[in-house]
Amino acid sequence: MGWMRTILLGDVGNRLDIADTEREIKSLKQQQRNSRATLAGKDHKILNLQAELSRQKLAIQALSRFLVAKGIIQQDELDDFISEVDAEDGELDGKMDLNSKSLKLQFPKKTEPFAPIKVTKPTSD
Repeated sequence: MGWMRTILLGDVGNRLDIADTEREIKSLKQQQRNSRATLAGKDHKILNLQAELSRQKLAIQALSRFLVAKGIIQQDELDDFISEVDAEDGELDGKMDLNSKSLKLQFPKKTEPFAPIKVTKPTSD
């Protein structure tokens, strides 16, 4: 289509084609800037989520080790309980299925009451 303007309008047609191309380049550059900003925002969010995950992992490790070290629960009991909770999402795979609609903790309805956890009194050494 642009070549038709050149044939019909000569130099004016060329200038119009150049102006169209310059507008298209400007638009593409803006799209590229927007894409870069979106990616940078996503990278920032990923870094924040990784940091939060690291803090949560540390807290869970510390709490688990504390409970075992204080004799509040035995390691094998903790392992069994972790497996029980793991199976609640229908798959014994070492992770919990995240509800994509909410990042809140999900507490499944149980048809039977919770079995009591055996609590061992700490022994004085």
